[in-house]
Amino acid sequence: MPSGDTQSATVSHVAQEDTESISLYINNLWEVKEFDINTERDVQKMTEIINFYQEQPHVLDPHLQTWIDKLLEIGLSDKVSQMSINLAFKYLYLLTKVRGQKYIVRLLPHEVADIETVLTMLESDRSDIWHAKYVLFLWLSILVLIPFDLKRLDGEKEEGWSIRRMLKIATSRIEGAEKSSEAAALVVAKLVTRPDLHTEHLKPTLTQLINDCKAAENDVVFGSRTKLGTLTALCRIYKLGRRDYLLPHSRYVLQQLEEMSLGINHNTLLRKFETKLAQRIGISFLAPRVAKWRYTRGTRLLADSLNKGTEKQRNVESDRNVRNAEEDDEEGYEIPDEIEDVLEVLFRGLRDPETIVRWSAAKGVGRITARLPRSLATDIVNQLLDCFSPLETASSWHGGCLAMAELGRHGFLLPHHLPEVVPILVKALQYDEKRGNLIIGANVRDAACYLCWSFARTYEPEQIKPFVHTIASSLILTTLFDRHTGCRRAASAAFQENVGRQGSFPHGIDILTTCDYYAVALQSNTYHKLSVKVASYEPYGKPIVDHLAEVKVKHWCPTIRKDASIALGLLCSTLPDYISSHILPSLLDSLETGDFNSRHGALHAIGDICVGLRDRLDQISDRDIDKINNTLATLESRGSFRGSGGDEMRGAVCYFIQKISTAGIRLTVNTLQVWQEFLNVCIVNPEQYVGVQNMSVDALRAFSWQYYTESNPEMWSHIVQHYTSQLRHEFTATRVGSALALSVLPGCVLGCNTAALLNHLTPCTKVLNKSETSLAECRVSAVKAITNIQLVCPCNSETRAQIYRVLLECLADYSTDSRGDIGSYVREAAMSCLMKCNQFILSRGHPTINLTFTRDLKMELVGGFLQQSVEKIDRTRQVALEALHHIVHSELELVGHEILKTAVPLLPTISSSVILPKTEQEKEAVAMREGDVFLQNVEYNNPGVLFPRAMVIIKSTEYRHHFLRGLVVSIGGLTESLVKASSSAFVDYLTEHEEDLENVCEGLINVLVADHKNDRIVVPLFKTVELMLTNVILEEELGNKFTAQFVSQVKSELKGCGSVVKLLSSLSPLANCLQFSSNSSVLSQIMLLLCHRYPRVRKGMADAFYTALVTFDDVIENTEEVSQILEDTVWEDPNDIEELRRKRNKICDLVGVAQPKLLKPNKPKPKVTNVEQFDSYSDLVGRAGY
Repeated sequence: MPSGDTQSATVSHVAQEDTESISLYINNLWEVKEFDINTERDVQKMTEIINFYQEQPHVLDPHLQTWIDKLLEIGLSDKVSQMSINLAFKYLYLLTKVRGQKYIVRLLPHEVADIETVLTMLESDRSDIWHAKYVLFLWLSILVLIPFDLKRLDGEKEEGWSIRRMLKIATSRIEGAEKSSEAAALVVAKLVTRPDLHTEHLKPTLTQLINDCKAAENDVVFGSRTKLGTLTALCRIYKLGRRDYLLPHSRYVLQQLEEMSLGINHNTLLRKFETKLAQRIGISFLAPRVAKWRYTRGTRLLADSLNKGTEKQRNVESDRNVRNAEEDDEEGYEIPDEIEDVLEVLFRGLRDPETIVRWSAAKGVGRITARLPRSLATDIVNQLLDCFSPLETASSWHGGCLAMAELGRHGFLLPHHLPEVVPILVKALQYDEKRGNLIIGANVRDAACYLCWSFARTYEPEQIKPFVHTIASSLILTTLFDRHTGCRRAASAAFQENVGRQGSFPHGIDILTTCDYYAVALQSNTYHKLSVKVASYEPYGKPIVDHLAEVKVKHWCPTIRKDASIALGLLCSTLPDYISSHILPSLLDSLETGDFNSRHGALHAIGDICVGLRDRLDQISDRDIDKINNTLATLESRGSFRGSGGDEMRGAVCYFIQKISTAGIRLTVNTLQVWQEFLNVCIVNPEQYVGVQNMSVDALRAFSWQYYTESNPEMWSHIVQHYTSQLRHEFTATRVGSALALSVLPGCVLGCNTAALLNHLTPCTKVLNKSETSLAECRVSAVKAITNIQLVCPCNSETRAQIYRVLLECLADYSTDSRGDIGSYVREAAMSCLMKCNQFILSRGHPTINLTFTRDLKMELVGGFLQQSVEKIDRTRQVALEALHHIVHSELELVGHEILKTAVPLLPTISSSVILPKTEQEKEAVAMREGDVFLQNVEYNNPGVLFPRAMVIIKSTEYRHHFLRGLVVSIGGLTESLVKASSSAFVDYLTEHEEDLENVCEGLINVLVADHKNDRIVVPLFKTVELMLTNVILEEELGNKFTAQFVSQVKSELKGCGSVVKLLSSLSPLANCLQFSSNSSVLSQIMLLLCHRYPRVRKGMADAFYTALVTFDDVIENTEEVSQILEDTVWEDPNDIEELRRKRNKICDLVGVAQPKLLKPNKPKPKVTNVEQFDSYSDLVGRAGY
């Protein structure tokens, strides 16, 4: 089999290795005794190889005869096991499934002697799996067609015995849900329709099958399977039998079919086979003929079409068709009455809920119509038109479209029907309904595209020319704006077919190259880009705009309403006059009269249109501007903000205000006040409807920056006071919204009293009490508000220093709740805001830079960014690296600048091996935060690249402490890839730079001292020390000094500690400290932990101590005795603590350290007498040893 990167579509022959493998697997069947693991592997590989050629099975043809002969030899052999026979027939079924039964059956032996072999095999137990029965029945289906008198096989038996034997075997296998039942039905059909057997066996077989089907109605369990098998056989008989054989029995079969009433059965397959059988019975009533009245466009081959000559000759041919149709009407057609019953079944099938039934019925209608006179065919078309009534279901519309397409494709839908059919086609292309939670209509639109496709292949351009504009516009609308990708692609294919065959669609080639199969796959692309390109072509612009404004803006799906409004805004550059004079007034009127969806979509559309017309605002009439000013009052009068959709409508109004403000529409003073009050309400909106608060903040930003430009201190003071008063509100949403509002207001509104504003915002960035720990969103909002003061308000150096101090303090926010490290949101916001402040100050020039960026501030900034850039959260590292990259490569002079440039180089060029987003949609999908820099190389934040490069910071005395605080968190983290990258980089650096070992040891001790009792740092630091002591060789003097300081700090950390995680993390580094000569303090601490109150700690300390004794040579005296005690003692035993102390004290004596003494000896518990056993819960707990 070709490699995985080779597509099966490019396969031109069977690979040599596949041929050899298949032959090997077939030959292995001779030796198979049971289904063991090797056999299972062979079957699996055989299946994979055969299935690989499913798309181009013809490449198997040169080898099929050889494989089939070998498999039949094994399957019919008496010298192999039953498992070999089963697998041989399974392999034959695989070949049949891939290549097709019609081809495989021709390669099977065709000798008369094989009939007895197959029958014997079917009657025996050797064909006990359905694969064998299926292949044998297929083989028998070709054997019964041998031109040989089958009665000669009777031998000494009575005449006809062999035929009855075959029928008995086949009919007994029809009843079932297995694949073999289909092959058995094929055998029955071919046998009873033989020219020499139909007289004697056709009628009894039909009668038996019908009786079995009717008798199965009483069988609740297996009745459906019996009906399905018998109907399959009947359908096969009517497909293979000659009309003169079947016609005498057709009335009886149709009558019995009607009596069974299968059309109301819940089984879909039964309804499908009823439809299929009814149409084939109907065909048997009608003589086969080519309808002279049908419409023929001409030949299907291009060369023949070119030879037909000129347009005049084609018109003569068309006129000849019409004359033939008129002559055909004069011919006498004898139509049986049963055709009406057949058509009733078919039209009922067109309305069936299941697609497979409707499709079968549609094909049946086309086949029946082909044998009817023109007048009756017209009646069928008229009856099909009833399927498109507004009262009909989507199933009826779908079935009607399929039937119309079948009639049109074969020329039975004459051109004079087009004025009736085309309007229905347009409605079907836009059929989209929501019924409760169910969305219906996609299949109808897809079938309508099929109908358009059939028109292209059926009619001459002159016949379709009056409807070109209607059909082309409808197909374009479906191609661009349908909800389903499949329908958009189907419409694009139908449009392409019409362009190629009709040649009269305006700008067809240009549109095809724009709206191809791949371009229409993304809905946002069709709305935002393709619609603008297509609308630039004259015939399509107004239909597109009208469809968006009248249909899509009012659609039930919010996403489509928003996309449609954006598209209308973009189309303003193409049709500004039409949109401003017709569409905009209509949308404004719909705010007063429309339903919820209409009002919601209109708000979005009006806003986007105003933005699109912002360079042509003079085209918007005064009437429309007045309505825009009164929009809020109009919506309130309609009660739009009440009920379940109130929040969604508020979000739409916020979007409307944002867009109107962006466009700069003229507003009255009263409107400004009303809109400001509305935004005040929305900004503190709780999060019942996601996005209302954020949308209101965006609206306030555009609104205030557009209209709050004049000096109005009283009004501005009132607005600021309103928001600052709510910064400590009891509701989180109110706090967040108020802070976010302050983060977007312009400088003229915030005023000059920045100190007072900072005093209000600074407490909001801190966790003042335990109840505020989880309010990370409030702190993030306050950080943004403080940054806005720096950016829009005049600030002196003292104010700027205060702002930087507050933001730097936010880098220490490591608060957690049930969501995890929620303080990371605050740290990320603080770093992003610090970067914005740096950019702003650097843009102001040298005096401001020198006053702001003192040496201490620059060191704090770089240190804070460095610590965050090597911590454990990828998202936080990304933000820190961007901020660090900006400040390192700015014009600021930093301490240790060369080392920083080595650790944080300029962004490298885009690597060819890195897949980056290319389109705007892909970039938006990255969900970038506002103001972030898009890193052009995604490897920049890869831990495997970042940590080795950043280790050079260890050499910097100024930044080493910050760097190590972040590094130990990554080394002691939980993410395997991060731990592996950071640990290996740390060990590799210390191994290569032994001169920095002393600095690292000193730095780790300083971190441990500075973060005393801070488990977030201490626990991973213990793991870092363990890593260093295990993988890095320290000199004796340095090791003694480091371990003495480390043990001293560990003792202080573990004093009164109740955290099991912290205790367990300290055990291994303590034990590893034994490798140095000055280890008496280490042993004392180990002895204490050997009798800790927690059993897990005792067990862990004993294991770590034992491992150290085995690993390091001669660290203590009496090593063997101590090791034996450690190994033999059950240290986690919770019951006998005194015995553990005794053994611990013995170890103390052996290693030469003082025995620990209890500060408060345990007092014996007084015995309680005369208490019934388990008298109370406390007694139970005490007895259990807890």
